[in-house]
This record gives sequence, structure tokens and C-alpha cells, in this order.
Amino acid sequence: MTGTALRLGLDLGTSSLKAVVLDPSGAVVATGSSSYATQAGADGRGAEQRPADWLRAAGQAVAEIRATLGHAATAGIGGIGLAGQLPTLVALGAAGPLPPAVTWLDDRADGLARAVVEEAGGDALYRRTGMRIDGRYLAPMFRHHFGHRHGDVRGILSAKDYLCFALTGRSVTDPSTAAGYAVFGLEGGAWDDELVRLWQLDPALLPEIAPSNAVAGPLHEAGSSLLGLPAGLPVSVGAADSVASALAMGGLEEGTAVVTMGSSTVILDSVRRPVLDGAGRYILTPHAAEGWYGREMDLLATGTGFDWLCRLFEIGPDRFAAEALAAPVGAAGVSFAPYLGGGEQGALWDPSLRGAVHGLALRHRRGDILRAFLEGVMFEIRRCLAVLGEAQAPRRVVVAGHLAASPGLLGMLADVLHLPVAPWPGASPAAVGAALNAPVAGAAAAAAAGASAEPSEAADAYEALYEAYLRRYPLAAR
Repeated sequence: MTGTALRLGLDLGTSSLKAVVLDPSGAVVATGSSSYATQAGADGRGAEQRPADWLRAAGQAVAEIRATLGHAATAGIGGIGLAGQLPTLVALGAAGPLPPAVTWLDDRADGLARAVVEEAGGDALYRRTGMRIDGRYLAPMFRHHFGHRHGDVRGILSAKDYLCFALTGRSVTDPSTAAGYAVFGLEGGAWDDELVRLWQLDPALLPEIAPSNAVAGPLHEAGSSLLGLPAGLPVSVGAADSVASALAMGGLEEGTAVVTMGSSTVILDSVRRPVLDGAGRYILTPHAAEGWYGREMDLLATGTGFDWLCRLFEIGPDRFAAEALAAPVGAAGVSFAPYLGGGEQGALWDPSLRGAVHGLALRHRRGDILRAFLEGVMFEIRRCLAVLGEAQAPRRVVVAGHLAASPGLLGMLADVLHLPVAPWPGASPAAVGAALNAPVAGAAAAAAAGASAEPSEAADAYEALYEAYLRRYPLAAR
């Protein structure tokens, strides 16, 4: 590990900051992480975080990297790439961020956003932005939370953009992250003046836009002190965590869909043409590489639903998987609609949806309920892939998250999808994708996903079960 071809990637996620270092071949040689808390707002609602906690976590995660590599190897880091949760709002004041940051989990601006979108026309906004705008985008968040404090604000940034600002002093975003501001024009690839006026936003508050792999600037002295790395290292502008994950897991390859399972589940494929969905069921976002786009669908409460069931039944993830796999295909007649986050996106886009368990009887066991939940999540993933398949059908799937670590669950997903499913190895795919965009010349791509699980005989049984699930939980009328 000599020379300056080591790449450091930082992913500022929803609950923790993950760091990875790639060697010149693209292999992961060190990882680090540090978590932070999410709090409700002063009104007891919402989901807020402290930007200072993100910076503390960045320092701790990179300290873990330095301890693993040692001084000599750490000196070989030639550049830093960034990725981050989207959209999460940071308002900058004269002396730094005006805490707290309002995360993408916060729905308090939904009412305002709904009124503006209805007046402007949701379909028209979708054609203009590629997004299904709601109160979790930065412009409506800012108007709701900071509209009365315009005089205090010097700029607005998403979470990843704030991390870039803290490391380099430059206020800059990339197209994939800019899409989360709700004022980015997909066709023009720039801030849209009409959308800026729609949300009553001062354009002077917006950062400049540059390609995700462009150099935002050198690591300045404060960034050097924070990370314990030499000042002057080039830092990339970075990308949204969803497209950074897709870059790592599937590369820029049409026909490969990536499924990233964290607090929510992101389903995304890569396409060369900006093709919008006639029904607006997926969002179309600029990719981490120029000239490419990601068709993205998000299931809101899959990982949080998994964790909730673990707490409810007082079991760990391994026990959850073992009992679910021991239950029969079809969960002995139990079905579970996994809409546990107060509505759903995915292919449904219905904020009124709630979770439901159907078919319970006294004969059922805990494992039947756990399997039914997993089958419900997998049926929703299949529903999303079917929507993407109307224009371009995925030929294979790569999965990251808790399912990827279990051969049994991976095989179950292959059966439900009737597609080969490959696991992504342990390191955070968004952090790896961030490292791939680090400004280091001559570096190789990341290592490939693992061997695919192929559909088994159980796949045939899931055809009828999936059709029954769709009849019980149909597409919402639009």
C-alpha cells in the first residue's frame, strides 16, 4: 500500500458516518464508523440532528481508519470522496450552521409542500425535476422551518454538502444531491429560476453545482485537524448516498438493479437516457457519473420495521432470520403489509398507508409473522422492479444490508424476485462509492459483488403468493 492511490470515502448516513479506504486495486483495506442520535424537535415532532455530531463522528471514524492502517499507510491516502443522506437540511448562519439539521425523516413540512405542489401541479413538477416533491425536500423544509429567519441565513446545504463545506470551506453540491433541493431542473442540469420562485427561495442561498467527481477544494486546516490527515488533500464534491451505493454495487451497467437495505430500502438502476415514468412511480435522479441517470424507488420502513420487530419480540437479527427461514413458504397463510413508517413510497406513493397483518390464527407462531414481514418487504421490492421493468427489465440484482449477510434470506429474495441475487460484501456501499469518486488518478474500480443466489423450486410457489399479495394490497388509485 505505497504511493498516493489510496482513496478515503466518507458516507454521512442517517444514523452513522461510515468511512472506508480502498487500495489501488479497489479492495477495501480499512473501515471505520461512528454513530449519532436523532432527536424530535422542540414541538415533540420531527427528526433532527446536530451537525456538530456529524463532524465528531467523521473524526472518530477516520481515527479508527488511522489506527488500522498505521501512520505510513495513512500517509498514502491521495484523496477524499463524499456521500450522504438525502435530503437533510442545514441552514448556514454567519458563524456556521444554525442547528439543528432537519433530516429527511422529518414530515412537518408535508402540509405546506402538499398545498404548493397541488397548486403548481404535481405531474408538471415531476416532469421538470424528476422528483415527487413532498415536505422532505430542502426547499419546502427551509420555507417551513426557516422562512421566518431569512435574515439569519447565509446559505442552505444538504448534509453531504455541509460535510464538504466543513472540510474545504466551499459551498458546492452535485447534481444527484441538488435534485433533493426541489429546485433543480433535470433537463437544464441547473437551478431552475421558476422553481426557486415557486418555493419563495432566495437563489443567493443555494450552493454552486459541480460534477460529483470534481474537486471541491483542498482539505483546509480545520478539516485537517478534524480528520487527522494532511492539509491539501483533494476532496471531491461527492454524491447522494443512493447513487454512490449504486456506483459501487452495480457500476454503470444497464440491466443491474441495486437494492440497498438500511433504515429504508432503496431500489435503483442505471440508465443512459432520462426516461420519466408516465405515472410518476419512480424518481429520476442524475447519477454519480455525468451522462447517466438513476431510476430510484424507496421503501420507507423496511430496516426500521425489522428493528421494531426485533424489539417487540425481544430477539436479535440472527434469531429473526433463523425463525423466519424455519417458517414455511407463504408464512402459513399470514401476509404482512410492511407500511410501518406512516405511509409508503416505492411504487405506491400513498401517505395514508399503514402496516397490516392478515390471516393470523391461534395456530401461528412468531416465525410465521417474521417470515410474513420479510415476504411483504420482498414483494414490495418485486413490485418496484416490475415498474422499472416496464421500460427496461433488470436482469440481475445486487443487495446490500442485513439480507446480504444471510445465504438463506438471499435465496428467499431470489425466489420471490425470480432473478439471480448477488450479495454486496460487508463495507458500506455508499462509502465505497464515495471513495470511487475520490480525486485519485489511475485508481481501479471496487471489487465485485459476491456469487449470486439463483431461484430455487420455491420460486414457482411465490408466483401465486405474489399475485395474492397484489390483490390484497393493490396499487393506490392516482
